[in-house]
Amino acid sequence: MQSQSSRSEATLSAVSLSLLSSQEPAGKSSSVGEIFLILFRWKGSIYKTIWKHLLLYCVLFYSLTAVYLTLDPEGKTAFKALAKYFSKQTSSLNIMIMLGFFTTTAMQRLFTMYTAMPGTARLISFFIMSIKQDLPEGPVIIEQFARWAVLSWVLTYRIVCKPLRDSFPDMVSLQRAGLIREKERYLLDRVEPVAANTTPRPLLPIDWMLLLARDCSIENRFPDKGNYVKLLDHVLIFKKSCGNTIKFATKNLPHALIQAAIIFVYVYGLITLMARNFDGVEQNTFMEGVVTYVPAMPSLQFFIFLIWLNFGRTAVNPFGSDDDDIDVKQLLKTHVQDSLRLTSLYTNDLDNIFDNMP
Repeated sequence: MQSQSSRSEATLSAVSLSLLSSQEPAGKSSSVGEIFLILFRWKGSIYKTIWKHLLLYCVLFYSLTAVYLTLDPEGKTAFKALAKYFSKQTSSLNIMIMLGFFTTTAMQRLFTMYTAMPGTARLISFFIMSIKQDLPEGPVIIEQFARWAVLSWVLTYRIVCKPLRDSFPDMVSLQRAGLIREKERYLLDRVEPVAANTTPRPLLPIDWMLLLARDCSIENRFPDKGNYVKLLDHVLIFKKSCGNTIKFATKNLPHALIQAAIIFVYVYGLITLMARNFDGVEQNTFMEGVVTYVPAMPSLQFFIFLIWLNFGRTAVNPFGSDDDDIDVKQLLKTHVQDSLRLTSLYTNDLDNIFDNMP
């Protein structure tokens, strides 16, 4: 026994030394070139977000420039006076307060949704490890419990995620995917048409899990009665996470706040189309050309605000189909794979995996 322990300690020491020797010094993990490569990344970039706005902005800007060039001297004087007026208004509109409040609120809500996301692996693992081993009905019970856990997760995110809802538009599609049985589909289809039933559909399979846990306790399938109480705690925590996800995603930010932020930014952008300062440029042909043909600082500030606005709008709906959104369909695959892997642990042991275990 001591020799086996010595060999284990020697193996761990060798692995630790190997890992330490393979670590790169701090500061060399990323080069300057890699940092600049991020600037040219298209997927999930600001360029992909605003290129349509930029194109439309340039079309409108140069359309106004063409109008200015076709005016007579009196018309150009009026155009310059109007441009000067709009240039003053760009400094009087304080959009940073509105955008700051909108983005901060959206990010706080996004963080809350991240922390509320339910997970199935811990719940399934605890159930598998809490019941007696070698029960004849054990594999069937484990499969039932794990499938209901994944089903609750899927039904929860069908409410908040349109890509997942498109993949599973109804209960029949879930049955074809093997997530529900025909009797379960019949029960789930009866949930929403009943007006007096206020229980969300995703929480119904969790109620089945609670009933299954109670049956396991009655049939003495738990080696320790305390496992039943702990299992109830895990199931109720999972149920609360599903409920919070539905609540945070369906009770969205006030539309008035989102509308106000959008209106402020786009009105500011329209103002910057005319905000051109012609003071003192008549004597300098080059500067007059710059003011006439090149969008200046107010335009740059508008696009900064536009990027800021789109960042907040992305945080409002993190379960969409944008590049930076959460890939819920990939998460579902992970949960299904985890449930299949974990259910196999009930009928498996280390002797089947490793030979000559101590």
